[in-house]
Amino acid sequence: MTRFSLLLIFALLAGCIFAQKDAEKIDSLNLKAEILYTTHVEKSIELSSKALSLSKSIGYQPGEAFACMNLAIANDIKGNSKVAINYFQRAIHLFQLENDLENLSYCYSQLGICYFSQYQYENADYYHQKAIDLCRKLHLEVDLANALVNQGITFTYQNKSREAAANFKQAIALYKKNNQLDGLGAAYNSLGKIYYDQKDFETAIRYFERASANFKKYDNDYNLESAYLGLANCYFDLKQFGLAKEYALKALKISREIGAKEREVFAHEVLSRIYFEEGEFKKAYQSLNEYTILSDTIFTRGKSDALAEMQAKFEVKELKLKQQAEEKNHQWELVILGTIIFIILLVSMLLFFLFRNKKRINALLEQKYLMTQANLEQKEFMMGEVHHRVKNNLQIISAILDLQSRELKDPESIQLIDASMNRINAISMIHQKLYQSENIRAVQIGPYLAELVNDLITHFKKEVNKEIFLNSQCDNLNLDIETALPIGLIVAELVMNACKYAFDNQEYPQISLSLKVRDKELVLKVADNGNGKSNIQEGTHFGAKLIRSMARKLKAEYTETNTETGLKTELVITKYKLLS
Repeated sequence: MTRFSLLLIFALLAGCIFAQKDAEKIDSLNLKAEILYTTHVEKSIELSSKALSLSKSIGYQPGEAFACMNLAIANDIKGNSKVAINYFQRAIHLFQLENDLENLSYCYSQLGICYFSQYQYENADYYHQKAIDLCRKLHLEVDLANALVNQGITFTYQNKSREAAANFKQAIALYKKNNQLDGLGAAYNSLGKIYYDQKDFETAIRYFERASANFKKYDNDYNLESAYLGLANCYFDLKQFGLAKEYALKALKISREIGAKEREVFAHEVLSRIYFEEGEFKKAYQSLNEYTILSDTIFTRGKSDALAEMQAKFEVKELKLKQQAEEKNHQWELVILGTIIFIILLVSMLLFFLFRNKKRINALLEQKYLMTQANLEQKEFMMGEVHHRVKNNLQIISAILDLQSRELKDPESIQLIDASMNRINAISMIHQKLYQSENIRAVQIGPYLAELVNDLITHFKKEVNKEIFLNSQCDNLNLDIETALPIGLIVAELVMNACKYAFDNQEYPQISLSLKVRDKELVLKVADNGNGKSNIQEGTHFGAKLIRSMARKLKAEYTETNTETGLKTELVITKYKLLS
């Protein structure tokens, strides 16, 4: 028994020594990942993932918390907001267990940034305020300045310019008081945006130039790109297109070098406007095409400038991290010693092996579950990506037709191309609804038809020179694409015909749209209060043929009726598929 106890002690001591070395390795990986996430985001994710895996394997909770925090920030920079939020919430939970309040305040602020990137400004403000309160409690003035900048940026998007400016000025005072001049750039950049929104371009340029000088001095390329975009926009509005192009090209170069796709989107957008004004239409189209493709897969306009300013405000210095690591290693040694004594006194070898065996089984079950979930998510993602690519290709075709129509002189040819573009839009909108929906197999037909008809009414408004009213009464149905697409094309043709021919003598034109289930049949009704049709049997042009072809596909009975108040069209569909 004595020999057994000695062997157990030596084994545990050896395990603790190896665990301590692993802890040092984890801290090193986390430090390198933190340094890299604003310059080499993919490398940062790789290092953080290694740190997370190793921390879990030895039960090193502080290392797991820092790894989750780094993974959250890196994924947020890449635009993977949903993944980032999950990592942030895990990191916050672990820091609370560790009672690490300083890093907890950091996580609150960064989670606020992540919610900001999803337009959830109230949630963003909530977590920024939690970070501010905690920093004030701990007397962390530099961290407080960073949190004030982040909240100020959120205020600008809530139309609270006065509160935002007050935050930025408080932050500048704190940076100067603590000689933390590397933090001034973000505050200057944010003030530049406020003055730009107020059309005070000269003042905005001064602040953007201060910001860019600061970012260059401290090698902050990620935020330097944002300052360059601010200068490009200012010079564009001042019609100084040469300077605007110079800064936009600098911004594009930086965004490509650091792999920030969400920043590259808006560099292309600014360049497309500059090239258009300079008459370089081919380059303008190329930049616009790049913007369209990238923007659908990453972000939408309005969040990226501020998002760049809000990234990585709580830079932890290498010396400080080493001190923290030494303190945590000391704590770890005390925990190890207490664990050894506890195990020697209370745990038998039999229970130890049973515990390890149970842990191994649980790990295998968890791995199997995660693999199953990953396969399901991958299939859903692939389906969404197919719809996304189809929609992008249709947009490119529509853009090509638009460019072609501008070179045509024949009104009839222009009208034919215009009709084709409207039909392409009806198809494109179906795929957009599918990849934006949580259920990528079902189309919510009511909102889809309402949006489609409103787009057409807006398109024909100048031609009709009247306000056209829509009365939509559609059941809340989820249809498969094989049913929704023919219905969309039929509705598009009927609405285009009404807008072009029906309202010559009508002062208050109106289009009525209805789609309801009746006795196991789907009934579509489209009516207008216009001139009616002089001959119900007429209609041999392409649009009429398309309607009849789509009706046959749906095995539908198609009728048109002239009434005292206009033309009424009814389609009784027998072949359709409802989805849950």
